[in-house]
Amino acid sequence: MVDISIVGDQSIKLKGKRVTFVIDPTKELPKTPADAIILLDDSLKTDVSRVSDSRIIINGPGGYEVGGAKISGTKTPKGILYRFLIDDTNIILGAAMDAKMEGFDVCQVAVVNANNDFNEAFITALEPKMTVLYGDKKLDAAKLLGAENVASVSKITVVKDKLPEKMEVITLG
Repeated sequence: MVDISIVGDQSIKLKGKRVTFVIDPTKELPKTPADAIILLDDSLKTDVSRVSDSRIIINGPGGYEVGGAKISGTKTPKGILYRFLIDDTNIILGAAMDAKMEGFDVCQVAVVNANNDFNEAFITALEPKMTVLYGDKKLDAAKLLGAENVASVSKITVVKDKLPEKMEVITLG
């Protein structure tokens, strides 16, 4: 089980049974405890001091393990894509601006910062059961993926055994 929640304007939190990650903490973020900080977007004014109890800041390609969760980062022409394995749930995190990347084939959940140009082919190539969108252009991105009447939620709980058959699109906000 993994909770995915919006915790600031451009910041999200991934929380498994034994590990918590904060992605792109900004100064608007209330003080939040987490095991690790993941930096996706260098153009954001990130403020890592908003996260307490963090053991590591992950900001680049490579393989990592935090609290039993495995993370691998791959550099793309437009930033870093991360693959997480949290509590047996396969999650890809990044910005959907890149074409299909080596090692980023199929995932169960795609978490996408939809701030810039959105490439729906990137998402469809991943074949996720669930796509979670956040960022300034999340509603436009949801429409490109065929979602209609999308309501934004502040938190979604992903249970591996209860993922939908057909891709579901969720927006955080």
